[in-house]
Amino acid sequence: MKVAENKNAKRQGTGFLDVLFSSFKSNDLPIIDIMPYKSITKEGYLLNKQNEYQAYLKVKTADLVSMNNSDLNRMIQQLTGLCRVYLEPLKIVAMTYSTETTQQQAYWKGRINQYRKLLSKGLSDVEHVRHEVMLKLALDNLRRVTWVEEALSELTFFIVCYGKNKKEIETHVRDILRLGGKHFNLQKVDKKNIENVLFRLNNMNTEL
Repeated sequence: MKVAENKNAKRQGTGFLDVLFSSFKSNDLPIIDIMPYKSITKEGYLLNKQNEYQAYLKVKTADLVSMNNSDLNRMIQQLTGLCRVYLEPLKIVAMTYSTETTQQQAYWKGRINQYRKLLSKGLSDVEHVRHEVMLKLALDNLRRVTWVEEALSELTFFIVCYGKNKKEIETHVRDILRLGGKHFNLQKVDKKNIENVLFRLNNMNTEL
């Protein structure tokens, strides 16, 4: 009788532990069930599960530590003014993001093409040597700015605005650019880069 009771208790205990431990097992969900977004439009707007829109506007990076008090106070006042005038909901997101050197890369690529065209023409020996040196410097600078974008990151800020439909989000983006675009050099994040922003926001411990 006692043996039967022990076996029964053992069976009951095992079942209870199975239920208990199963509650701690991770249940993998499809990414579409976790992410609040459905798609990205060709304009770079995020469309969430409620069919509402979001737009990310990148703020120009500024070294606040090295700013003098006058410049710092002016920037604070400009941000305060934007928040007072723009009455719709917005959010400011801060995160580390790869350093963007797109303009610098385009500049040095143009210089490289220019020097190569000149070298293909009939030049004097002195001019040929001079343009070879300038071409080498341009190639070095292109490699440098490309490396900076690939290897270094910086603290980056984004202003996020919202809209219930496409027309409304376009109006809100236009309003923010009009009110603060010049002061903060706001640039709307395009479709290609918004994917990188979302990846970074959802993988904060992963380097891009």
